[in-house]
Amino acid sequence: MSQPSHATVGGWLASRMPAPPDLLRSRIMIALGAAAERDVADTEGVCLEAAERVLSGLFLDGSGERHEAADLLAADALVTYALEFAAESPAAFGERATRAIERFAHLHDDARA
Repeated sequence: MSQPSHATVGGWLASRMPAPPDLLRSRIMIALGAAAERDVADTEGVCLEAAERVLSGLFLDGSGERHEAADLLAADALVTYALEFAAESPAAFGERATRAIERFAHLHDDARA
């Protein structure tokens, strides 16, 4: 994979244009936590893990409140960023996207168990 010139996950995300609105950017960074400082090569996995945590929390604790919309948008953005990063390696993109989809396919069922 060709590595972007940004040293960390957070640096790579900060380079995305257009930049997300402040509230969304804040929720993304909260979801990432300390993982935003990990090496840029970890971006795909870090973003997927953060999205999974956010969604798990919504499934387990959420009651469909309006304030949860920002968290849902953050999870969506994190998955989008993960796939955008994965697309930098076109030959492996199909397999990586399929794994990401499979990862989230069982999330709701796991939360109900």
